[in-house]
Amino acid sequence: MVVSKVFDTLKYTGETLKGAAICLASPNAPVEKSKIIASHMPARPFTPAEWFRMWSWRHCWQYVPMFRFFVFSGMISYGIIKYVLPIKPNHIIQKHQMQENVHHHEVEKWYGYRQQVQDALYFKKYNPLRKEGEVDVSGHH
Repeated sequence: MVVSKVFDTLKYTGETLKGAAICLASPNAPVEKSKIIASHMPARPFTPAEWFRMWSWRHCWQYVPMFRFFVFSGMISYGIIKYVLPIKPNHIIQKHQMQENVHHHEVEKWYGYRQQVQDALYFKKYNPLRKEGEVDVSGHH
């Protein structure tokens, strides 16, 4: 296993160095036609990962100034939010309190929903206010 990997690495490195030497020795020589088509790269991207991989990143970086603007703005915004804003200790305390409050509110919301479902099931079976022969209309909500 290791021997085959070392052998493949040496073989491909040798091919690369040979190609580089040929290219440097005769830069105007025509490029050879490829023997294989890369099977791992589809002709048309179908998944978000393929779109992301096939995006023309260098072209956008070089010729689309807004692309650089968005990248640098994102980096600056991340740096400000991550490192500049929570400088004071009370900011860190507020951040932790906010995370705890969000968690508790989520728990309360789901607990309230579960409680309503259980109440509806209970009153469907045992409704002390229902009169004899009355039609059950509790399923409308």
